[in-house]
Amino acid sequence: MRKRFLIGLVFLLAGCVGVPDGVKPVEKFQLERYLGKWYEIARLDHSFERGLSQVSAEYSLNADGSVKVINRGFSDKDKKWKEAVGKAYFVKR
Repeated sequence: MRKRFLIGLVFLLAGCVGVPDGVKPVEKFQLERYLGKWYEIARLDHSFERGLSQVSAEYSLNADGSVKVINRGFSDKDKKWKEAVGKAYFVKR
């Protein structure tokens, strides 16, 4: 049972790799204009943001050239701030 699950997971994840046909990356992306704090004014509902208000995303440049990402929102249910920190990288084509 576990082996079947792992094999299925491998195939599922393999289907998630790559750029879909017709989708082109932004050329001459200006990272400096994107850095800083962004406030949410509308969203498509996602499970990781459900129940949060005052949602923001903050992007800053790390010394290694990667981008630090901090997503933050206030949980109305728990009455406290929730935060997720991540790191983004640019891929070369």
